[in-house]
Amino acid sequence: MITTITLNTAIDQVYEVESLDVGGTNRVSAITQEAGGKGMNVAKVLQYLGAEVNVGGFAGGTNGKKIRQLLKKRAIPSELITVSGESRICLTVLDSLNSEVTELLESGPEISIEEWQSMLEWVKQKSKIVKWFALSGSLPKGLPTTAYAELIQIIHANGAKAVLDSSGDALRNGIEAKPFAIKPNEHEIAAILGKTAITETELLEAGGRFVSEGIEHVCLTLGEEGAIFVNQYGYFKANAPSIDVINTVGSGDAFVGGLLYGLAQNEEISTAYKRAIACGSVNAMYRAIGFIDLGQVEVLMEQITIEKIKDR
Repeated sequence: MITTITLNTAIDQVYEVESLDVGGTNRVSAITQEAGGKGMNVAKVLQYLGAEVNVGGFAGGTNGKKIRQLLKKRAIPSELITVSGESRICLTVLDSLNSEVTELLESGPEISIEEWQSMLEWVKQKSKIVKWFALSGSLPKGLPTTAYAELIQIIHANGAKAVLDSSGDALRNGIEAKPFAIKPNEHEIAAILGKTAITETELLEAGGRFVSEGIEHVCLTLGEEGAIFVNQYGYFKANAPSIDVINTVGSGDAFVGGLLYGLAQNEEISTAYKRAIACGSVNAMYRAIGFIDLGQVEVLMEQITIEKIKDR
């Protein structure tokens, strides 16, 4: 069993238009609606891969009820904690003609101290029976920037492992708790280092430092340039396969899903890394968020090479 946690759940609504006319009238040619938030997308990918998965997080109001309905429709078990606020809607507009993606993201509800305590207690009990967790996405209003660090500490205390994918102070503080794996992109690493841009050398140095401090796998995603992986065995660089990009929203989550599946299945590390990149790439080939095709994942894995840059 793998549990994904989305503290700021959403309804992901995707509108497709022929060509987005900002300030004008746009007619929508297609609409899709899914339970959203980064952890939800990770869960979808894990389900496609054949893993046993369930989801936790917060959900409230009419939108919260809809999120539960959408999960039930997908047959993804959920243990969402009901909150008093209204869960958010995240709108993605796909411009088919120009291959552009525009996102409009609501902030979501404010979580009370009592609601957060309920989450901490739930994770304490859940991590006694589940050994793999994905902690993904932004923090809702009301939670401290140490929220992920608190969850990681509870998960580790019960002998379970956490993969963290966040940004800003939530990522910085989460790293301090030494999760089993992290998946920042180069911009997120630059931000927590107080830089506007970062070189590959600086990425390698940061990854090496995180591993030295106790993180087992540092996965630095580089978009179309592939990824850099740092672990106890060294520094590695992987290419990204050539694909026709449709919608990159959710590709980072698909990467986490592929990585977590491989780690939980005790695959060879290089295979887990390749699966992560392939899942992220396949997601970008489709309009749907958090969607992969297993056959295409296997094909792309054959196109990915991982080169060792240097030893640790």
